[in-house]
Amino acid sequence: MAVNNVNIQAFNCEINDENRRHIEDKMDNLERLWPKVDEAQIRVTEVRGRYVTEITLISGGLITRGEERSGNLRSSFDTALNRLEQQLRRHKERELSRRNRRETNGEGNAPVIDSNLAPTGVRNGAGGGTDDDDEDDDNVVRTKRFALKPMAPEEAVLQMDLLGHNFFVFRDAETNQVSVVYKRQSGGYGLIEPIAD
Repeated sequence: MAVNNVNIQAFNCEINDENRRHIEDKMDNLERLWPKVDEAQIRVTEVRGRYVTEITLISGGLITRGEERSGNLRSSFDTALNRLEQQLRRHKERELSRRNRRETNGEGNAPVIDSNLAPTGVRNGAGGGTDDDDEDDDNVVRTKRFALKPMAPEEAVLQMDLLGHNFFVFRDAETNQVSVVYKRQSGGYGLIEPIAD
């Protein structure tokens, strides 16, 4: 198998042998697009008659995610994998573009980060995992815990894009402070840094 470790989990549902083979075959085919996957986690949950498929790839410290909801398990998986593949293609294109700019200009162009503006229209979350947006009240409906890997803001932007989120919480490798990068509605990225009281 192309992926060293594939972990398939089912919650509130069963994955029959045919669907398991389908998932494994599709993950094998992923090697053509992204040969450096260390681990894949596939989580299928049935919620009120709909299947929620979350696919998380871990590759050299980067985490990429695709998620989909559908009335059919196979359709849910295929669409989630398609979204994940689109993110990987965009990442490869960006990396090629950056590499070409470095070779042409002799310098690298990192994402432009604006640290003076607050996020607008922020949804989704940090790290890995998902948020439940079904509730529209002030109650906390889900708690997420994750390790904060030290990284540069540019790496946090890359990680956020690979996860398909609008913001990403990380520990700044230089200052060791917890910070947030986010997508700005007007384009570009923002950086929120804490200050001492």
